[in-house]
Amino acid sequence: MRSFTSCLLLLGAATAAAAALASKQPRSDVVTLTEETFHDFVDEHELVLANFYAPWCGWSKRLAPNFEAAATELKNDKIPLVKVDCTKEQPLCSEYEIGAYPTMEVFRGSDSHEEYEGSRRTESIISFMLDESVSASAGSGLFVQTYD
Repeated sequence: MRSFTSCLLLLGAATAAAAALASKQPRSDVVTLTEETFHDFVDEHELVLANFYAPWCGWSKRLAPNFEAAATELKNDKIPLVKVDCTKEQPLCSEYEIGAYPTMEVFRGSDSHEEYEGSRRTESIISFMLDESVSASAGSGLFVQTYD
């Protein structure tokens, strides 16, 4: 009986510790997408930056905090940043010919995309995506003042 009670106490303590750890982890502003959710998501948004990564890749790990910070900054501008784990979503990564990790792609719908080739610094990602959002809006009613 004593060992059963000890096991229950240990189980309870482990459950409490896991709950406390989960509540301390910050909520991510990067949207995790799968093969089932990817196309609908990028079709619903005018502009999306996708990070195709592998969790074991050192370069992917180095990009992650910068990508997260950029996502937090860009969410007020309604420019979502998403990530796709290519070790789990191999057919999706093959569809977009992802051959190295991390690869970032700028999407304007699921049929229109181009590789992001800029710096991996937070500020560069933010600046590039804001510039892209302005150029995307230019053809959709953006008023431009001209002087004669």
